[in-house]
Amino acid sequence: MKGDCSELEAGYYRDNRRKVLISVVILLVSVVMAFGSIFLSQIMDTVTPDIVIEVLKAHLNGGSTDNHVAETVVWDDGVPRAIMGVVVGAGLAVAGVVMQSLLRNPLAEPYTTGVASGASFGAALMFILGLPLIPVGDHSLAVTLNAIVLAMIPTLAIVLISKQSRMTPTTMILAGVAIMYVFRSMTSLMTLMADSENVEQLYIWNVGSLGPASWDNVGIVLAVTVICIVVLQLMSRDIGLMTVGDRSASSMGVSVRRVRALSLMLVAVMTATIVGFTGTIGFMGLVAPHVARLLVGSNARYLIPCSAAIGAIILIGCDCIANVIVGIPVGVLTAIIGGPIFIMLLIKGAKRVWF
Repeated sequence: MKGDCSELEAGYYRDNRRKVLISVVILLVSVVMAFGSIFLSQIMDTVTPDIVIEVLKAHLNGGSTDNHVAETVVWDDGVPRAIMGVVVGAGLAVAGVVMQSLLRNPLAEPYTTGVASGASFGAALMFILGLPLIPVGDHSLAVTLNAIVLAMIPTLAIVLISKQSRMTPTTMILAGVAIMYVFRSMTSLMTLMADSENVEQLYIWNVGSLGPASWDNVGIVLAVTVICIVVLQLMSRDIGLMTVGDRSASSMGVSVRRVRALSLMLVAVMTATIVGFTGTIGFMGLVAPHVARLLVGSNARYLIPCSAAIGAIILIGCDCIANVIVGIPVGVLTAIIGGPIFIMLLIKGAKRVWF
């Protein structure tokens, strides 16, 4: 009996080490791809790899080069875009993991509670009506702030409603869908009254892109996303236990309402910040968590970091293809690629490892 226990314990630790190793390897791959995307994205700008390395070395040593074109193309545009790709991909993937666990639904994603439709309505207020919710001088910043504020409202409403009544995960999803259609209808109404130029600006914003990335906004997105992911990782035990049901989780010491409310708000803050600066980039929160489950299982302790790394890899890869080869916004390409990949995962029986 003792030998059997020792063998089981050894197997448990081997499995955990394997999951940690997989997560670390995937994370390293995402970092390598981020640097690779800097080189690849500059090919079309006639900046050679030697110049890219020179610029990066100069800035890492606290200086700069005299090549102003290379400085702009590599340091001002390429590096912030690569960092934004890693951060956004990781953030949306982690948000997907948390939403699927809290709502016990493998089809849940960061936009399930109406975050994207709220952000789109906020952007429409600025693009079409010129109405900033927070008065600022810069038009682009006003669009971003509008999107962030309106993206928070749907989740905040669901959290407040859930505190007043015993809402099940299913009713929370339905409430999110209802709020989503309300915002969509108001956005559509404004679009019908707008001129073609404003509608085009709103459409470009809605499809999602890493193009607007700069050192000013990448720092904000990085800080918010890292803080939210770290807190969610610290809560990973409770988030993982939520998948077995509210009663079972409560019997194991989980404060169900507190965990659900706090997790939803963290996901909302992270997703709203990302959408505010990049627009809606779809399917990241669906595909990355399911791929991660196939690699490390459903334990949220390993699933959250692994999903973050996979999300970063997918978005960086899609951005390289969209930006350099195809010439379309990355949000369009993630939807084109993400749909078939998700269907393939369904066909191959990924459902076995969802919960």
